[in-house]
Amino acid sequence: MFLSIGSERLLNASHLILCGIEEKCEANLNIFALCLQTSALSSPPHEISGIIKNSVENGMSVTSMSCTCKAGLGGTCKHIAAVLLYCTRLSLT
Repeated sequence: MFLSIGSERLLNASHLILCGIEEKCEANLNIFALCLQTSALSSPPHEISGIIKNSVENGMSVTSMSCTCKAGLGGTCKHIAAVLLYCTRLSLT
């Protein structure tokens, strides 16, 4: 629940400043995004990257995600969740 609320707040505050498909390789989409640091808006943004796999049998699935924030090193943070929400809502994937 926390990730969902935090992610919504990031999107609503327009902190996600760049998000898109960096490369398409066969069934994989390489995603890249930049998100402003909530606690330090003038600092360099967090970099979020990941791979989303698209298969006919299973549809879309997240293969890997990472973020340069402390929590994102483990693949779970509000920045990653915000990117996935954004992609879902705008059908980037």
